[in-house]
Amino acid sequence: MMEGKTIQRNIPISAKKGRRIIPHIKGKSVPEAETTLDYLPHRAARILKKCIHTAASNYKDKSEEIDLKDDDLYVKSVRIDEGQKLKKIRPMSLRRAGLIRKRMSHITVIVDKIKEE
Repeated sequence: MMEGKTIQRNIPISAKKGRRIIPHIKGKSVPEAETTLDYLPHRAARILKKCIHTAASNYKDKSEEIDLKDDDLYVKSVRIDEGQKLKKIRPMSLRRAGLIRKRMSHITVIVDKIKEE
């Protein structure tokens, strides 16, 4: 079974903010998912659009079919996992230190060909 896959690591967005977009695009065709992501106001939508485009391109490169279009592909699965955290210290009152955590995430997108029945 062939599928197009892309893994983007250390993307500077928290996994929790990225995961709220997954139900909007999972199971849709690639052009439909990209159009949906164009109209979502979240910052993670732009990042996920690039990931879906890359996964579709990877599928086309591996495929032997010459006339394969984006309409023939769909978003099979999307995973957003937590990555490393960049920790900074911020001075606070009474000589205390506050911890700032800049969260990152790993994004995995898999696209596959729509089954014709």
